[in-house]
Amino acid sequence: MSNTHGHQHGDRHEDNADDISYGKVVAVGVASLVIFALCTVWAAVILKRETARVESATGAPKPAVFIGQQEIGIVDQAPFLTDHRLEEWRAAHQGRLENYGWVDRAKGIAHIPIETAMDQVAAGALPQGAPR
Repeated sequence: MSNTHGHQHGDRHEDNADDISYGKVVAVGVASLVIFALCTVWAAVILKRETARVESATGAPKPAVFIGQQEIGIVDQAPFLTDHRLEEWRAAHQGRLENYGWVDRAKGIAHIPIETAMDQVAAGALPQGAPR
């Protein structure tokens, strides 16, 4: 006997595209993880061997530990919440921007507060030697 779909009543397997063979999926996943782990170990062995080869060929010492330094190369390592270098730099340079002083006393060159200089430039006054 057959039903309206052309299958026998006793047939337990229907052609269904949604059937997933979970055993195969798990097997592929496990195999992938094993291959990844083996490749990682292989890469670590190669790195260790090449590092030792380069150090013996060049005589270069092992790199120093840089942990705790605020800057390594050009990379800032200081946490943002504890990094006060910008505020310290601004405080050190703020006096020059807000006060009068000599740049070169022998040549008669002085600096003036930035606000005064901006007001004078806005009013049309330019320093001697500036292009017009």
